[in-house]
Amino acid sequence: MERSIDVKALRERVGWRQDQLARFLGVDRSSVSHMENGRPVRGPVFRLLETLVAAADAGTSDALRPSEPAPAEQGAAA
Repeated sequence: MERSIDVKALRERVGWRQDQLARFLGVDRSSVSHMENGRPVRGPVFRLLETLVAAADAGTSDALRPSEPAPAEQGAAA
C-alpha cells in the first residue's frame, strides 16, 4: 500500500510556491491545488513527491528547486 503525502505541508516545508512545485512535477498549478485539497496522487507524480520528501529530510531540497521561467515563458503561461 502506498503511503499518502500531504502535498501542501511538503510544499510549505521546502518553501516553494505552487507554481514551483508544478514545474518540478510537470503539471499545471491547478493540479497542485487539487492535490493539496485531497485529490489522490499516483504514478510518476507520486514518485517525484517521494523524491522531494527524501530531499527535504536530507536538507537538500533547494537543489531540486526549479529555476524561475524566462520572461517569455511567463507570458506564455498566463
